[in-house]
Amino acid sequence: MTDLAGRDHSRSRAVLMGTWDYTDFGQVLAVERSFNRMRNLLLDPVCGPWPEESIVPFRNLPTLGTTHVQLIDALREATDVAFFYYVGHGIYDHRERLCLTVGDTRRDADYTAATGLLFEDVRDAFRTSRAAVKIAVLDCCYAGLATEEYGRLSADRLLPVSGAYLLMSSSAFETSWYEKEEVADAQTYFTKTFVETVHDGVRGAPAGLTLDHIFGVVADQLVEDGRPEPGRRIEDHAASWVFAHNNAPDSPPQSGADPDTVYREAYRREMKEGVERLPVIAALYRAAAEAGHTPSMNRLGQIAEGRVQARMQGIEPGPVDGGALMEATRWYSRASEAGDQVGPLHLGQLYEEQYKDQDQALYWYSLAARRGNGAAQERLTGLEQRVRLGLDESRQPGSDGDEGPESVRPPPATDITVAGLASAALRERWLADWGGSEELAFAQCLDVLIDACGGLYGEWAALDEAERRCVLLDFMAPLPRKADLARAAGRYYRDVGPGNLRAHAAELRRRPK
Repeated sequence: MTDLAGRDHSRSRAVLMGTWDYTDFGQVLAVERSFNRMRNLLLDPVCGPWPEESIVPFRNLPTLGTTHVQLIDALREATDVAFFYYVGHGIYDHRERLCLTVGDTRRDADYTAATGLLFEDVRDAFRTSRAAVKIAVLDCCYAGLATEEYGRLSADRLLPVSGAYLLMSSSAFETSWYEKEEVADAQTYFTKTFVETVHDGVRGAPAGLTLDHIFGVVADQLVEDGRPEPGRRIEDHAASWVFAHNNAPDSPPQSGADPDTVYREAYRREMKEGVERLPVIAALYRAAAEAGHTPSMNRLGQIAEGRVQARMQGIEPGPVDGGALMEATRWYSRASEAGDQVGPLHLGQLYEEQYKDQDQALYWYSLAARRGNGAAQERLTGLEQRVRLGLDESRQPGSDGDEGPESVRPPPATDITVAGLASAALRERWLADWGGSEELAFAQCLDVLIDACGGLYGEWAALDEAERRCVLLDFMAPLPRKADLARAAGRYYRDVGPGNLRAHAAELRRRPK
């Protein structure tokens, strides 16, 4: 089931027809690009998307053949949406009937109807269809002739929600324009403007764009640029059909949209758009949060703390003022009350780092850990160790994300090498355990040492970067073997003495180099 205004594109058919290689006409490569753009538009999530199997391409047909029969077959299969699109040369016969050309269509009006697809035949194919929604989009010269003789796309017996919408790139006796090949990626003006309007969205329009919303913008843009004015014909309830989601930055979430879908859209925008769009992104998260979506509540807490804005700007988060802190606490509390495992982790961080209340931090870390949050368990273990050792000061890294804190572990200074710790011969023999890689040896020694000191949020968190480097180099000085690394780190921490790590680092820094 397609989540677009109740449409089911698995029960729909889109017939896309385009011709750009001709016998009697010049080649128009802009038509091929426009054909591909319309196909890609339907396959884009902004239009549902349409499944591949629902799209029937009549691509650059060399001759008419059984095209009319195939068109009837395709549209008869549609019970929800029947969509027809044509791009290419449009001409008219001696009776002034619109004819959609294929490769060998004759210019001579006596042969036009016999060698091309009359739009009357397209109307007949639509009449065989029981689809509730019928759309025809014509991007060709003389497209306005499609409205002659009061032709209808709908069946004689109308369904309760039936209707038809005919979009035409030009009036009855006016040509349609396309970009010349000197233009990079040249296309027809109408299709290019139509596709770009759908992709960009329409500011001020609702979450679901109807063809009326799209047509208004397309027509205004084409006329403003001096192109032919497009036309339309609407029957029954067609004006209210939703054709695409509104991608405009300030568009509201669709009424009744799935909260997880709204969250994914907000997160996509957060990752791709600039900080100036943050209010719109927050509005999307808020819509999902009000529907009970806990990940959205957590993102709103991160926004209130300033973490999301800092990430978007590529800077470190600044201090959190009282109002923002209260808002973040409120959102994290709502997520926690709803049974979420991430909300209490963020509450624990707020109480530990902002409110300076270790008892409350322990409570929330414990709750998150009981709900299965591994990051909360790591923080709980580290904080318990620091409380036990009487270490109140902590230089813990911040976090940004719903999966808990980022385990940022400072690398050793670039001017420090194992060569400074031992002779070259011993160094090479020692590094053989790590395939000769100093970087790998440093990283594994650092990981094991942090674990031995109570984890990233244990006593290790009380050290600053310079102190951490000194302790790491001191641990590595005897060149501990890889196979014995964990035991060596445990012995090293016991020898220093729990609670004495900062004093030990200070002593190391005072030693002459």
